Amino acid sequence: MKGVRLSQSYAGDTGLSFDRNFMITDEDGKFLTARRYPQMVLFTPALLNNGIYLRSPEGSSATILYDDFLPESLACEVWGNHFTSLIAPEKINQWLCQFFDIPVQLRWLSPHSTRRVKLSPDSPVSFADGYPYLIVNEASFQALQKRCSAAIKIEQFRGNIIVTGADAFAEDSWKVIQIGDVIFDLKKPCSRCIFTTISTDKGEKHPQMEPLHTLQTFRTAADKNDVDFGMNAIARNTGIIQVGDTVTVLETCPPRQYQERDIESVQPVTAQPQAMLTMTFNDKEYAVNNQHVLLEQLEAHQVSIPYSCRAGVCGSCRVTLLSGEVTALKAGAIKRNGDILACSCIPKTNITIRHGK
Repeated sequence: MKGVRLSQSYAGDTGLSFDRNFMITDEDGKFLTARRYPQMVLFTPALLNNGIYLRSPEGSSATILYDDFLPESLACEVWGNHFTSLIAPEKINQWLCQFFDIPVQLRWLSPHSTRRVKLSPDSPVSFADGYPYLIVNEASFQALQKRCSAAIKIEQFRGNIIVTGADAFAEDSWKVIQIGDVIFDLKKPCSRCIFTTISTDKGEKHPQMEPLHTLQTFRTAADKNDVDFGMNAIARNTGIIQVGDTVTVLETCPPRQYQERDIESVQPVTAQPQAMLTMTFNDKEYAVNNQHVLLEQLEAHQVSIPYSCRAGVCGSCRVTLLSGEVTALKAGAIKRNGDILACSCIPKTNITIRHGK
């Protein structure tokens, strides 16, 4: 949802106080984000001393108190990481359902997180993608903006600590930093996805996938297809950090290497009269259309396949096209071996696809 700017915060083990402590899920507890529902960034949250207030894009609102959440901890999931959380009462979930195309639930982390960072099992984390902290360098954002033809905002990168006064991409070589009395270990660059293309004002994805497309041209890792911006971090200790605190670099490391490359622009698809088609997926038939990408249409039928970037970068959503034709949104979405990327291909005819062996 919409981010909240703070002048100071308590930096705890799981992140800033209250940061990413709530989550929208499907009925099975699987996380939902603006990657699939861009309009989510138009919801405005406000923290209360005993709960949270939510205002929807069209102006209706709901207030949920911590005491209202059901007492039983139930299973939920973020990026294959399984843990438990508390579910909001049915009245709140029904209010939220009107803004989604599937039944949804509001989840609260509860005071004690049972989730841990995958690569750091001793480090608790909230509902964040993978790490408690995401550090973004303002100078790096400005360097990106100079290269990017689209107007972008730093909020599109969802950092919870923004550093000013450093050189562009200096953070690539930071290993340990101190802000106020809190020391942070910078664990890895943050690989970016389609979330960066969502306008925080309109709740829509940029049609040419900016700024992710521009990032691909100069921030693609030399050793794999990760497109990086910002650094994931874990706090060694806890304490108050505030705007104006000095950032001290305590330890550096060799930066990850990136390469300049030519990336073909995302091509707008010529509007076609809507046609109803069939998709056979792993021997089961589903109704689809020629307007939306395969990944979204699979999800509409409650069929889950792996994904990550949703922008044709990572290749996680690769499936095999056995018959029929698709329209590719970008170069590389159709592979030479017959595989296609479900996030970047739209059915053109009746198709048969397979996932897995």
